[in-house]
Formats: sequence, structure tokens, C-alpha cells
Amino acid sequence: MFRWLVQIMITSMLFFPTREFSAKPSDFGLSSQDVWLQTSDGVKLHGWFFEAPESKACLLFFHGNADNISSRLPKAKAWIDRGVSVFLLDYRGYGKSKGDIKEGDDLIKDADAALKWLKETKAYSASQLTLYGESIGAVPAIELSNKEKFKAIILEAPFTSLKELAKHHYGMAPDFMLKDFLMDNEAKISKVKSPVFVLHGAEDEIVPFAMGKRLFEKAPEPKEFLEIRGARHNDISVVGGSDFFDKPFQFATRT
Repeated sequence: MFRWLVQIMITSMLFFPTREFSAKPSDFGLSSQDVWLQTSDGVKLHGWFFEAPESKACLLFFHGNADNISSRLPKAKAWIDRGVSVFLLDYRGYGKSKGDIKEGDDLIKDADAALKWLKETKAYSASQLTLYGESIGAVPAIELSNKEKFKAIILEAPFTSLKELAKHHYGMAPDFMLKDFLMDNEAKISKVKSPVFVLHGAEDEIVPFAMGKRLFEKAPEPKEFLEIRGARHNDISVVGGSDFFDKPFQFATRT
């Protein structure tokens, strides 16, 4: 009972899912395929797949801890306009996806299912896929890239570890409370097999800029870092302007 209560408390502090969509693909002139897939533990997930004409590359997008895939449509469109197909996945409990997140490994199970779908249904190889991890989405992006080599991984405002992030915001983070939510990116970043691009807002009030910089320093080559001056956590794409998309796109294209 105590462990269950701790899980409920941690998930309520970490994840802020929204069921209703704030926009639809057609609002951005996009044609999408509704995707339904099932995780290894039997949870039904939903996502949108956007196919860029004549594209052999695809971006698998893992969003942050709030809202759902509908609020990421502007980012998806920017990549599609650059000739890259995009798969937006909603984790369990977000959007139309069933279930609820109960532990950190649930994100990995959801990411594994999305990757499997792209490989089996769309016949993408790892070398054609770029993984995009937005904030907490860096966790599955780094985890998958520890297992195999992708075209690149792009990490937007990533944190070092949940324990350090919790300490930054709350002043303490008892190990027993975070037992099911280790999310230690710093321990895994040096083992990624893919080229790494990190972008971070210099004024990020949620995930300190220093965390993204430290992850970058520990990542293997090839790698590139983009500091977006004046940007906070949620306005980074607006403040970053064209560089927010052009720089990581160019990096992923040439690696």
C-alpha cells in the first residue's frame, strides 16, 4: 500500500497528461495516419504518422511530460517541411493512449513499441531513424540508443537524472521514493551508439541549462550543442527560431 501511494505521488508530480487534443493535423495542412499499437505489457497506444514525400528518413518523437501529441504538431510540421517523415507517439495515459504511467520503465516499453511498429510496418532500419527526446522524452531516446545505433538522437532540454532534478526543485529526493523512477540519463549518455545533438535554453527554469551541458560533455562523438540564449523551457522553439530546427536537421542529415 505504501509503495502504491508513493508511486501515485511521484507520477502526479512528474506527468501531466491531457486527453483532449488542442489541435488536429489538418489545422497545419498535414495528412496523418492514425496509428494504434500494443506494448509488451498489453497497453494500447495511439500516435500519428506523417509521411514526407519521397523521404527515406523518419523522426521518432518522444514528447515531454505535459499535454499530448497535438501540441507537438508545429514541431512535426517543421521536420516534415524539411523532407523528414515523423511519428508522434502518445505515452500511456496521454491523448487517446490507454493505461497510465506507473513507473519509469513504462516510457521505455512505450518507446520500444513505437520503434517496433516503425521497423515492422514501415520497414525503417535504425540507420534511417532519428530519435527526438523532448525533456523527459530524452529518457527513452537515450535508452533505445544504448541498444542500437540510429541515424542520430536529438535531445531537447534533457535532465541529468530525476534524482538531481527533484533535488533542484524540492531540496531533497529520498532514494526510496524514486526507486521506480531512476531515469538516470547521465549514467547512460556515454554508452549511446548514435550521434548526439543537444539543444537547451540558457534561461530554462525547469531543467537547468547546466544539466544539458553536462550530458553533452559526457556524450561520445560525434556530437553538437546548441545554446539558445534567452529561451526558457517551454518557449525554446519560438526563441530559437529557424536555428531550432535547421541546426539539428543539418546534423542528422550529415551524420
